[in-house]
Amino acid sequence: MKEYKISGNGNINVSKSAKIGNDVQFIFQSPGNISIGDYCSIGDGVKFICSGGDIFIDDWTTLHDNCLVLSGEYVKIGEHCWFGQNSVIDGSGGISIGRGVRVGMYSQLWSHVAAGEQIEGCTLFGRRPVDIGDDVWLVGSCIVASGVTLGKRTVALIGSNITKSFPPNAVIAGSPAQEKSNLSFYKDISLDEKWDLLKEWMQSYCADSGLMLDVTEDFLHVRNEKSTDGGEVVFSKYKDGAMDMRLKSLSTVCCVEDKTYNKKFSELEYKVLKFLSGNKARFNKLGE
Repeated sequence: MKEYKISGNGNINVSKSAKIGNDVQFIFQSPGNISIGDYCSIGDGVKFICSGGDIFIDDWTTLHDNCLVLSGEYVKIGEHCWFGQNSVIDGSGGISIGRGVRVGMYSQLWSHVAAGEQIEGCTLFGRRPVDIGDDVWLVGSCIVASGVTLGKRTVALIGSNITKSFPPNAVIAGSPAQEKSNLSFYKDISLDEKWDLLKEWMQSYCADSGLMLDVTEDFLHVRNEKSTDGGEVVFSKYKDGAMDMRLKSLSTVCCVEDKTYNKKFSELEYKVLKFLSGNKARFNKLGE
């Protein structure tokens, strides 16, 4: 892990499995807590400025180079999120970001506004929390205003200026952003279809990586003969099967039905779940 710069008084908890780039700064203007979870990646030049509110970043989340994270009230970022270069995440008024959120480079998420002097009557001053639902995608160069809520799987096309809230599954665009009711980027997919996709991906990945794959009707077993830590990754189609397997073995067990896995911190676990987590399948830690 690379060294990072700390200014002021605060508590930092960075997972040993997290990757920290060069010139990352943690600046405490007031005491607070910053927590970075397992398998996270923090790029070069990322800056965290904590003004009393805590910052929590969950597992598998990536902040690319030169992102800026501000916390006055709080910043909560879920698992498997991705932020492109030079993005701004402002928790001055509080910001909550769900799982699997993708934010393209140069986007700005603001939970406060401040401009002219209040003593002169300026009304452009305030803090309102922002709530971004699971699997929201801001394609790039998007701006989210304070007080906005975006429902699950909202997609904001490039350059969207989002000044109001939108329901789940909306596709929005423009300045100010408006819903495009004729567009949709999701389709219904059955559990059987999900299972077939996963088998196809793992067969290809194991063949390319020299891994062993055992396939049964409801389970996939991924093994590495050369592994020194005994790691195995098992995929179960159903929740009941995953529960039984977790009780019987010490393996990492991923369930396709509910998208969970139990962390074992093996090298194979990281490699397999990292391969899938881009845009194939994102498994969330058990119990969350």
